[in-house]
Amino acid sequence: MPFSKTLAGRWCRLLLIALVAASSPAAASDGLPIAEAESVGMSTERLSRIGGWLDTIVENGQAAGVVTLVARHGKVVQFTATGTRGMGVSDPMRPEALFDIASMTKPLTAVAALMLYEEGRITLDDLVSSHIPEFKKPMILQESGDIMPAEGEMSVRHLFTHTSGVRDPRGRAETYAFPTMDAYMADFAKLPLRAEPGSKWLYGDSLDVLGYLVERVSGQGLDEFLQDRVLDPLGMTDTHYWPPEAKQSRRAMLVVNGNDDPTRVSREPVEAGESKTFISGASGLHTTAADYWRFCQMLLNGGEFGGNRLLGPRTVSLISMNHLEEGTPYRSGLGFGLGFAVVSDPAKARLPYSVGSYYWGGSQGTVFWIDPAEHLVGVLMVQVRPAGRLQLRQKFAALVYAAIID
Repeated sequence: MPFSKTLAGRWCRLLLIALVAASSPAAASDGLPIAEAESVGMSTERLSRIGGWLDTIVENGQAAGVVTLVARHGKVVQFTATGTRGMGVSDPMRPEALFDIASMTKPLTAVAALMLYEEGRITLDDLVSSHIPEFKKPMILQESGDIMPAEGEMSVRHLFTHTSGVRDPRGRAETYAFPTMDAYMADFAKLPLRAEPGSKWLYGDSLDVLGYLVERVSGQGLDEFLQDRVLDPLGMTDTHYWPPEAKQSRRAMLVVNGNDDPTRVSREPVEAGESKTFISGASGLHTTAADYWRFCQMLLNGGEFGGNRLLGPRTVSLISMNHLEEGTPYRSGLGFGLGFAVVSDPAKARLPYSVGSYYWGGSQGTVFWIDPAEHLVGVLMVQVRPAGRLQLRQKFAALVYAAIID
């Protein structure tokens, strides 16, 4: 690892640590409520271990750069940028870097749908076909290869919990080849289900259908709905499906098997990036660690942030309940709520999150969690594939919880 790369990352990290520790007006100029860790029952010294861990990841060439943010009781106590924007570039990773958050788009789509739920425009037990008739009378692909009529239809709740039975065998790059979500759904709705609705947890495409349902019910494009109802009220000014040209230099570069993928061909066709017309409920948003914290803090606050209420607290409480039907397991120690994984047994889940915490991540290593019991939010942003071998979720969480001293 070139010395200049490591030095640049450490310089940026040390600057951020100094700003957080000082709790100065400059530190909070972007709207973040910066505070000393000890003021919210955490240890500055122990939080500094996060930076050392990230330095090691960068020095070993496992990732180009990482941004992390930790907040407790609504105060940001750790905000670190380490490394560089890409493996082959020298400019340091900065806290305002933009990341493709992939499946961390799904929770925002879920919140959009819950807004319609609160307005009485949908219920969790509505049949999806009552809003999107193309999904009426579904067929199921049997293990034998036969295609038979389903016994029932998928509900809106099934979309939130990934138990609708929908599953597209095509990858993201193939689906993004469709010009619009309208065109994609017209094709996707013809595919047979892979399981009886409510009977099996099948990850991925249910939130695309949920996002499309938001469009059908609201009469707005999903991107427009999110902009008007979520992003603008939360002050998430750096969150975009297709970041504008002026912000392209802030995008963290995707690293695939140790090499930069500057044109992102592993994620989307070049044509999709040029047309910018495909808007997905399951993936596609780009954001910063600070912006995503605002979204998480809104949920931790019971649906309110900065004087703007997006959801009622009782609706937010539904998010962290297990909505899976009896006999439909997700993972040991975990249930699944309305768009988020929910912790029921931390030991079995092998995560230090408290019971009732909810979280999700993205395929490029990004992860967040919300822990109501500890009044805690953690956000980690990185762009690397494959990411699982780095155990980012487990190690970041362990370091954060070890820093809680009160």
